[in-house]
Parts: sequence; C-alpha cells; structure tokens
Amino acid sequence: MKKLKKALLVYNPKSGNSNIIFNNFDLIVTRLLKKGIIVTFYSINKYNKLCDILANEKYDILILSGGDGTLSRTLSEIYIKNIKFPKVAIFPTGTSNDFGKSLNLGNNINDWIYNILIKEPKYVDFGLINGKKIFLSSYASGLFSKISYNTDKNLKKTIGKVAYYLNGLTELTNIKKFDLKMQIFDGKDYEDIEEKAILFMILNGKSVAGFDEIIYNADVNDEFLHILIVKNIDNPLDISKTFLDLLNNNLMNNDYVRILKIKSCKIKKIEEKIGVSIDGERGRNQDVNIKVVSGKLKIFY
Repeated sequence: MKKLKKALLVYNPKSGNSNIIFNNFDLIVTRLLKKGIIVTFYSINKYNKLCDILANEKYDILILSGGDGTLSRTLSEIYIKNIKFPKVAIFPTGTSNDFGKSLNLGNNINDWIYNILIKEPKYVDFGLINGKKIFLSSYASGLFSKISYNTDKNLKKTIGKVAYYLNGLTELTNIKKFDLKMQIFDGKDYEDIEEKAILFMILNGKSVAGFDEIIYNADVNDEFLHILIVKNIDNPLDISKTFLDLLNNNLMNNDYVRILKIKSCKIKKIEEKIGVSIDGERGRNQDVNIKVVSGKLKIFY
C-alpha cells in the first residue's frame, strides 16, 4: 500500500473569507484523501504552538489559508525558528490576495485543491526584512500604503477591492511628501538614491493592495525584487493622472515614477511621520535591510 502523505491546513478564522474553509471542510478532506493525503486542521491563535508542531512532527504539505499578512506572518515564524519549510499550498481566503494573484492560483476552493493534486511545487522568492521578517508581496510606505490595514474589514468583506479604491481616493486629499534615502544593490553595482517622494513600494511579483499587474514584467521567481518610487507631485492634475495610471496598470509610463530591479537595499528611517505596510499589515518606520531570498520556499502553483 502506498504511504499516505500528511498535510497541515493552517487557517485564520478572522480572514476575509474564512467561511470558505468551514463550508468546504468535507470537500477538502475527501478530495485530498482520495489522492492519499491526510489533512489536519489548525486554527491560528498562537504561532509558537504551530512552530512546535512543525518542529516535532513531519508534514509533507503545509496548506496556508488567509490573506498575504497571514501567510507572511506564518512563514516568518517558521523561518526564524530555523524550521525547514514543507512544500506549501495556498488557499487565498483574504480580501486582497496579491501574492495569490501573482501565482494565478485560481478563484475558488476547487482550483486551490487542484493545485495540490495536479501541479508540482516550484520555488518562489520572498523578501526578508532585517534578517527575520518575510514579505511575500510588498513592503510600502507613503501614499496608499495604509489602504489595506486602514480599510474597514466589514466594507472589504462586502464590496471587496472596491473598498481599497474608495479609501485610495480619500488619501489623495492628504498627500505628504518625504525624504527617501536608500542604497540599492542590483546584483552588480550599488547606487545611493535620495528622492523627494510621496510613495515607494518594494514588490515581489506584480500586484499590491488590490491593484493588479503594477509591474507587468515582474515575477515571483525571477530572483529579484522591484522598487517603485513615485516622486513628489506639485500639480493636482498630475496627481489625479498618477492615480488613474495606478488603476489602469500604467505606472511604468508615468514621468513621476521610477522603477528599479534589485537584489537588496538599505532604507533609512523616514524622518516624517509616515505609514508602513508589510503585505497589507501595519509595519514600523525604521532603518531596514531588505533582500530577496530564493531557493528556500516551494509552492504549488
């Protein structure tokens, strides 16, 4: 008899669409068992307990259900405990799942299960902040960076990513410029950058904050991160045009936007009071060293 594989499904009961897991419990168990995979369910409340489980029990597959913030928090806790990542499957049940969109995981539970049953896991990159915190999708600061964690959760559940667009429009009335100082390394050379900016984002993949394909030629397994800097804009008409370019995935052709492809960067703490978002969750304004990590994490997609 063929040896059964073991999967641990970790879900966040507070994520935007967690009811998908509850409503399809039998479907998940039945379909995976038919392919020789036994599933154990784990509701996140204490991450250290999860790490204890993974350190003491071997699982072939780790299924993570939730939004980008839940995924990166879970993987960060595993990483800093020096636990080897099992093969990972993602059920993108958050409201805005930028990393899932970059991987084209599909739109429903049947697609996500299919990824495990049919597809082979492949290596993906992730960003690492100060040697300990993982981000899968984005690290951002400035205009629009607060959209994800400041948008009302009930509104996000009701109207989805339209809620992000509405919140983005309100931010256009309160634009703050700041002094951005960073040093980047592109794999060959170092460059010091100083800009008066209103927004910068470091992306792993194409999407962020519900906006699709901001950097259309980026990929989650290209072994690079991409930095997008929006310079200070004085003309209100140009501000509106930049927001429309964001909605229309046309930022790469905007004169106020600079895009860089990097292996790592060092960013100085921004002196102005400013929001920081890490995979859609509130972050801290501080000095950071960020690098891309490749060849460590395999995901079914």
